Amino acid sequence: MATAMGAAGLALPLYARDLNASYTEIGLMGVAYIVFDGLFSIPAGKAGDRYGRKLLVTIGFLTTSLAISAYYFAGAIFWLILLRFVQGATEAPIWVNAQAAAADVSSTAERGRAMGAFGASWGLGIGVGPLIGGFLYTDVGPTMTFLISGVIALVSTLVIATMPRAKPKHVKRKPNLSKILPPCFAAMIYVGIIAIIYMLFPVYATLGLGMTEFEAGLVIALFSIVRAFLFVPLGGLSDRVGHRSVIIVGIVGSSLVSAAMAFAYGALSIAALLLVLAVAEGATYPAVLSSISKEGEGKDLGYVLGIFNAIAMIGWGLFPGIAGPMADAYGATSPFLVSAAMGFIAVLILWRFLPKY
Repeated sequence: MATAMGAAGLALPLYARDLNASYTEIGLMGVAYIVFDGLFSIPAGKAGDRYGRKLLVTIGFLTTSLAISAYYFAGAIFWLILLRFVQGATEAPIWVNAQAAAADVSSTAERGRAMGAFGASWGLGIGVGPLIGGFLYTDVGPTMTFLISGVIALVSTLVIATMPRAKPKHVKRKPNLSKILPPCFAAMIYVGIIAIIYMLFPVYATLGLGMTEFEAGLVIALFSIVRAFLFVPLGGLSDRVGHRSVIIVGIVGSSLVSAAMAFAYGALSIAALLLVLAVAEGATYPAVLSSISKEGEGKDLGYVLGIFNAIAMIGWGLFPGIAGPMADAYGATSPFLVSAAMGFIAVLILWRFLPKY
């Protein structure tokens, strides 16, 4: 499924570019995605607690495959934005309940490593997807790229429907939201930084750096694959040294790299910086998800991860929503400065409020 998402995800901003969309309109696609994803995340998590994770994930896979395929028929930026609303709704049950299922079958002591392994599975797909998407975009065009991505997603639906069902641990405890909200805020920041890379960088790479669609996909693929391979060892590191330290260092690193990207114009220097960003982001994700899943472990885990997903996805819409107009007004590199500024502000907040784990 992540491979399909990655291929379609690269094609979306490039197709919007070909439809003469502005950076502001491309940013709106990120905003549109988070509206229903955020609204449906908590209900989807609670439904998974009640009816089982597998049912909700399967429904999410099936409807997402249809949403991705529907881009085939979109011939204007209006329809792309409208379908992003739909895709946000269809993906909400996937992330919440897949994360909860991974937590259900892992021990608390090795939760960071387990979440790293889960992250690596979709991270590899998100990495390979843009490579496939860039090749298809050049070879068969955008609409066929969406259709092929939809078929890949449909195949993954058949796979998930035949997989065994994870059995939740029913521990009677109420989650402490005061301990959950700070790492959720950290998730919003790192997701927002990634959103700039996936939503706005492909257009900047092709228009500003002179890359082909395939080359832009290759750079994003390298970023995603390196990040995916680091999820497991860095998740294990967070188990040993504590989640707080790893989260703060990861966001500081992401902010520094984002600032540097605003002043790096060569394709090789941009690629090198994205590899460093992959390390920082690869450390942050499993530490954040592990800390949240530990606090929510039990009957309300889906509910807690629904809160996490709803807050994290705000970053996916907020960062492109702000950075898109900035790019139109002040230049295509300004979104990287937006990411850096918001990241550094977040570090000050997290230093004060992020609990020690």
